[in-house]
Amino acid sequence: MDFNLKERTAMIHGPFSSTVQSLMMGLTQMGANCVLLDTDVSNSVRFCNQINDTREINPQFGRAMGVKNPLQTDADFKEAVGSVAHTFGSVDLFIDAQLVNTPNRFKIGEPIDYFDEEILRNFKSSVILSHGVLSYLKSRKRGRLLYLMNETYPDPIVAGTRGALISFTQALAKQIVEHNITVNVLSLGLTEELVLQQYPEAGSIKKAVELMKKKDATLKITEPDKVTNAVAFLLSQAGTVLNGQHIKLT
Repeated sequence: MDFNLKERTAMIHGPFSSTVQSLMMGLTQMGANCVLLDTDVSNSVRFCNQINDTREINPQFGRAMGVKNPLQTDADFKEAVGSVAHTFGSVDLFIDAQLVNTPNRFKIGEPIDYFDEEILRNFKSSVILSHGVLSYLKSRKRGRLLYLMNETYPDPIVAGTRGALISFTQALAKQIVEHNITVNVLSLGLTEELVLQQYPEAGSIKKAVELMKKKDATLKITEPDKVTNAVAFLLSQAGTVLNGQHIKLT
C-alpha cells in the first residue's frame, strides 16, 4: 500500500533496533524526513548516511539523521524537540518506539530500586516529548502521535509504566481531535528485539526462537515490514479514521 508522507518530518524516539531501522527506511521511501532521537546515535550514523546517499539517486525520498540527547531533564526534552524542528522546519509525526523489554526484575520482598528509571524511560519521557511536539502540531492543524509497545512484558513494573500510555492516549485523543491530530497505541507481537532480550544467551534470532517455541509451538515473529506498513497507515491521511485506539498487531 502506498502512503505519501512527502515533506513530513517524523521524530522517532527509541533505541536503534531492527524495527526502528525498518521504520526509517520505509518512511523515508514514502517521502518523510526521519530523525532518530536517542541517548546514543553512534550506531545509526552509517545507516542514516546510506539513506541520504540513496536520496541522491531518488530525490523523492526523505532524509535521515540522528540526534543525541541525554533525555533526563525537562530542558533536555525541550532542546531535543527544538533541535528537530529547527533542522527540518517543524515536526509533523511523533513515533515513540521505546521497545526495550528487559527480563523480570521484580522480586517480592526486595527493593524496587529501578522504579524511577522505568517511569522516566517508559512513560515520562514519552509524555514530555509528546507535549513538546503538540505545540508544533497544533499550529499546523495536523499531526500524528503514535506509541509503540510490546504486547507482553515479563516485568510488572515495566508493564505498568509503559501500559500507562494507553489511558493517557485515550484521554489525550479527546483534546486534540479538534486540531486534526490523532494519537494511538500500537502493540507489537513477537519482534526480533523481544526474542533476543528474553534469551540473550542464544546468540542468534533463530536459536532464540527455537527456545521460545519449546514453550509455545505457535509463536511467530512479527516482521519489521509488517510493523512499518501498519505505522505508515496510522501516520498517513488515511489514518485520520483512528484516534485514541489501542491496536494490537500480531
